[in-house]
Amino acid sequence: MSLIIRIFDLLERLEIMQTIAILGSLFFWNNIKEHFAAFPQVQFAHFPYTHPEQCVDFIEEAASQSDIVLFAGSIPYYYCYEKIKTSSIQATYLPFDELTLALSLLSLRHHERVELSELSIDLPKKDSFYQVMKEAGIAYTSTDVYVKDYALVHEKPEKIANLNMADYVHYHKELYEAGKTRLALTSLHAVFIELQQLGIPAKYMVESKQTFTAAVTRALDAYQHKLLASSQIAVVSIYCQENLSHLHPVFLSTLETLSDRLHAKVMPAQQEPYLIISTRGVIEKLEPSYLRSLREQYEQQFGTIFRVGVGYGYSLHEAEAHSSQALFFTTKYSETSTVMCLVDEHNRLHGPLFENNNKVALSNNNKQILEIAEKVKMSAKNINVMKQFMLVTNNRPFSAAELADYMNLSRRSAERIINRLIEQNYFTFAGEEHPYHQGRPRKLYKATTKWEI
Repeated sequence: MSLIIRIFDLLERLEIMQTIAILGSLFFWNNIKEHFAAFPQVQFAHFPYTHPEQCVDFIEEAASQSDIVLFAGSIPYYYCYEKIKTSSIQATYLPFDELTLALSLLSLRHHERVELSELSIDLPKKDSFYQVMKEAGIAYTSTDVYVKDYALVHEKPEKIANLNMADYVHYHKELYEAGKTRLALTSLHAVFIELQQLGIPAKYMVESKQTFTAAVTRALDAYQHKLLASSQIAVVSIYCQENLSHLHPVFLSTLETLSDRLHAKVMPAQQEPYLIISTRGVIEKLEPSYLRSLREQYEQQFGTIFRVGVGYGYSLHEAEAHSSQALFFTTKYSETSTVMCLVDEHNRLHGPLFENNNKVALSNNNKQILEIAEKVKMSAKNINVMKQFMLVTNNRPFSAAELADYMNLSRRSAERIINRLIEQNYFTFAGEEHPYHQGRPRKLYKATTKWEI
């Protein structure tokens, strides 16, 4: 399949029906299915469970059969949290909000004639209850209400293993049997089922149509944004450290084999860098371990190291320009190992990839950068490059020659830039470096605290 066809396929998918997998109990499904009519372009598929931790066993199946996975609540979502992150699954959950609580309390007051003091309540965060009471103007004291939350899970998802549903069943049961409450209002379906089986009056929180439709709308928007991002053009520029002109046909053939595997295309070239055209979606699906093994294979096969620049953009021209920028910045790192950098659609530099998560804005929309550029009469682009230079050198003292080499300028031009920055107190003189052999000592400079951008 050609690159162009792949891009059009991605764009067309934005207009066709999406599938949302619902991970929740049958009770939850029956409560929300009347709201599906609000989304005629969505097909909903149910993956039922009786206990929330069971969804860990079929989250991957649900993800493979849908575009979006929607959990009935935060608890099942956090049980699957690690799988969602490691597998990059497009997933979200139906949030618990103040509207849900307010509607639930109103329903109980109208139908059950139950006072607040006669209720035991569990919910994600106690603050939700206090906020509803405050906004409704309802006076109460802490001894009037029985509220238990599971806020720790929201603050630290890894603590989900410590969540014990039996604790919440026992909480409601104990209050009821002591005659302190008449009814339990729960946000945990497994607790609701258990209380029913024990013969303890219980109600499950109202499933608000507004909360459901808002959650689905956000999920669809996020999915479409991801599709658009995935359809961006990606250009990969590859430069060999050693001259491979004698192996040009072999290397080109190797790249074409790789490109076929990635549904990409190698641009014909008689000189370096070699260019591979693909999409962002394809590139981002590549596992780091796969890329590392590929790097080792190519280094061994061709006896050299490589510089690789990846660029994303909404047009081929933009992606190619960003790829060229990324390739330029690879020269500022190691000269003894393969280096890969990336410049994204926002003109931000990432890299070296697989070594750290540096992100440096190369565009000129940073207010501080624009202010410095105005004061020293320099382009914002050059200030950005100097910012990257400071990061690469860890703000150690540097010479004009080093800066000139990094910026591809003459030494005299670099000295002029340094002098302007010294005049505005962004740089300061930091001493001299004496060479080992005969020669004039070199002046060293350092950024001041005023430079912090």
